[in-house]
Amino acid sequence: MDTYKKIEELTLLQKVVLLALDDKGWFGSSEHKIKFGLVGAILFQLYQQGRIQFVNDEVLVVNAKSTEDVILDRVLNLIKASGKPRSLRSWIQRIVYKKLLLRKTVLKQLLHQKIISREEYSFLVVFYQTKFPLLNIEVKRRLQEQICEKVVSGKMMNDEDLMLLVVMNNCKMVRKNFGSYIQYIKLRGHINEITQFKSPASETETVIKLLQTAISRAIMASNVSIHV
Repeated sequence: MDTYKKIEELTLLQKVVLLALDDKGWFGSSEHKIKFGLVGAILFQLYQQGRIQFVNDEVLVVNAKSTEDVILDRVLNLIKASGKPRSLRSWIQRIVYKKLLLRKTVLKQLLHQKIISREEYSFLVVFYQTKFPLLNIEVKRRLQEQICEKVVSGKMMNDEDLMLLVVMNNCKMVRKNFGSYIQYIKLRGHINEITQFKSPASETETVIKLLQTAISRAIMASNVSIHV
């Protein structure tokens, strides 16, 4: 299949996980933070599909109908089943700690698409580590190039592009993906400027800004609590 076609078929969640991995298949410094960024991206997609809204910093289910996506439905059902109103940050933390196998499910999708592989190592036959080396490195390279071109050239970015930048910026994924680029400093500066959302141009950008703040606060709170 054509590389560009493969990129077009990647979901937002698959892009998040793919870019969180280094070329050797390790999450590295993104290991802990990516859990919160991924949940933020899921909540963004539920908002986009009209399943939830954010009112006074609380998450409300406005349409409980299935999204036909197993990952989104797991989160939607969890929110729907709760009888207690919670803030956006609280929901991000709660979903992460619930261990809904969200990242594992996305990894399985990438394995099925033959974009990554899986390798398991044992240490003293007691401790096991799993990594997911790239099988199709061209897909990741083209995705990185597309992001860099849009950011540096100032091209129009859609809402999914903006949400992806927010996750990357909060989960230590920018240097990992673009640190070797000649334009890295310029790229880094543009990403910081874009993700400030000083004057949100739409309701969706306002929501993305709310999600960014919630993701950042959830990560900071997790740094002084028990890690998962």
